Amino acid sequence: MTATATAPFPRLQLTAVATVLALVLVASATARFTGFAKSQANPSSIIATTDVTFSDMPDGSVAIRNVRGSHIVVSIPARAGGFVRSTMRVLATERLHEGIGQAQPFRLIQLQNGTFELNDPATGQTLDLVAFGPTNEAEFANIFFASEAQK
Repeated sequence: MTATATAPFPRLQLTAVATVLALVLVASATARFTGFAKSQANPSSIIATTDVTFSDMPDGSVAIRNVRGSHIVVSIPARAGGFVRSTMRVLATERLHEGIGQAQPFRLIQLQNGTFELNDPATGQTLDLVAFGPTNEAEFANIFFASEAQK
């Protein structure tokens, strides 16, 4: 007989794993249906907003324009700005899946506490950029301040 055949069934561990999985499902469902996962910023904590568009250029760079003046405020060279590129690809893919075009701009929001959010008014998604770390948040903060300087 092998050692596994004589060992008792680990019911305590199985019960513990099942309990943790059930709690995770309940917590995620609660967050989803109560709106907890959405931005916690209220309108009074917003200092400033700027609307920008992102365009892929033929040379592989990304042109970021201020909607008010249509000026290019930042140009990200090819093979640079990985966080900005990947974030915008995710949001653009979400628009594509929902059948929404790329014409509507994205909104960068500066909050009272000094952090930034990226909002997609077309889909209603908001990303709290501080969650991605200070370096990645700073990439969008630079876009925000460059856009504000062009107003």
